[in-house]
Amino acid sequence: MTTPGEQAGTDPARSTTAYALRAAADFIESSGVRGGVAVTCSGGRVQIRVTAPYGDTAARQASVTRLAGLIGGTVRQQHEREFPSADLRAAGAVGGVPAMVSTSLAVRRDGPPEEPGRPFAVAPGGRAETVPGRLPDGWRWVTALDPDPRQAAPRERAGAAPAPAAASAPVLAARDCPLLTSAALRTAAHREQGAAAHPGGPGREPRPAHGGRR
Repeated sequence: MTTPGEQAGTDPARSTTAYALRAAADFIESSGVRGGVAVTCSGGRVQIRVTAPYGDTAARQASVTRLAGLIGGTVRQQHEREFPSADLRAAGAVGGVPAMVSTSLAVRRDGPPEEPGRPFAVAPGGRAETVPGRLPDGWRWVTALDPDPRQAAPRERAGAAPAPAAASAPVLAARDCPLLTSAALRTAAHREQGAAAHPGGPGREPRPAHGGRR
């Protein structure tokens, strides 16, 4: 008699918490992550939460993007509907186990840091305004990746360069990202170590100290 998991072509052993723990341990050992993440396993799933540097959203965004590539995921923003909260998330797999990589995004508000006021949200037309309660349909929260709505846009001067566009989460195509396995991670780690040792890139021989032909 076969189980639904076997009928679907999956290994039931891989859905256990013990297997997920081993996959997570292999990830920590092989990915080169040395801190700033919290890894938990529950229900046969791996949750990877990027927590540091807490005050540097761009750095945490870069970490999520890198880890998303390792697990074969696509980075997207997730906005809560009932309260002002947003995440960057990417779903993929760690050693055949479903995995999620995420980090929190601070929602911008109209008050000073010591007295935060109402949260800002962006309407479908692109206008940012404060929202007193639940996020309306079609709206999204204004996060730390967006410009501060309280700062008026500077007037464009003749010949001046255009203002930079609002920051957004990089998108990684899952088909271009290898699944996270022990072998894949070790290969990536060796490649990074080789690039650091030879910054000139592969195939380039070091130049002699004195020019000329021998």
